Amino acid sequence: MLAAERHALIVRHLERRRHVTVDELAGVVATSAATIRRDLSLLADAGVLERVHGGAVLAHAVTVAPQATEHDEAMARAVYHRLVPGDAVILEGAQIMPLVARQLAAQPMRLIVVTNTLETARTLLGRSGIEVILLGGKLHPSGHTLPQPLGGAELRFLVASKAFVEVEGIHPSAGITTTASDEARLKGDLLHHALYKTVVAPFSRFGLAFANVIMPASEIDRWITTRIDPGARSEVAGLGCDVVESLA
Repeated sequence: MLAAERHALIVRHLERRRHVTVDELAGVVATSAATIRRDLSLLADAGVLERVHGGAVLAHAVTVAPQATEHDEAMARAVYHRLVPGDAVILEGAQIMPLVARQLAAQPMRLIVVTNTLETARTLLGRSGIEVILLGGKLHPSGHTLPQPLGGAELRFLVASKAFVEVEGIHPSAGITTTASDEARLKGDLLHHALYKTVVAPFSRFGLAFANVIMPASEIDRWITTRIDPGARSEVAGLGCDVVESLA
């Protein structure tokens, strides 16, 4: 896994937990404790977090946008090229989906976009032909949400043609997983509301299994990823879904 990917995962996990230990992060990022200590030192030097005994806490009032890598950009392009005018699509996630939104802003098409990410929604707001639904409310072109919220009760009426959801673990038997239970529920709900289900994650996420299951691997239709290790191709084929290798 690239250092930028590790740092993004560490920051996202810190934003959810507020305090993490080195051993906890080593499990989340699937690397050694020594690597995590080096990463925490670099992030502390950058002012993103504060080191404490055995771990770290998020620096006060700091919000960090994970830096996009060339692999992130390639996966975003792969998502964009699978959108067609007339789609109602779910774009879930804070790393790849804002990059997809930038491509859509540059080359708009007629879409309904449902997202849980403010950056994605802001980027697409007011673009010709694109209707934006932010989970929690439908965005008005003025930049304000309409008074009728799209909550859990209303979500049951949503049927999207495609869902693109960022995930943290892809395992042939453990399934599609993530580190937080609330995220697992949301991601699972959104995938179930789509006719065609796509998960997005770099190949470094393959073989990892976290505690919270989004859905079995057999239920996804496509995995958009980075270049696959040639030695793992037979195991990846066992997922039984379409696999798209995006190239940087």
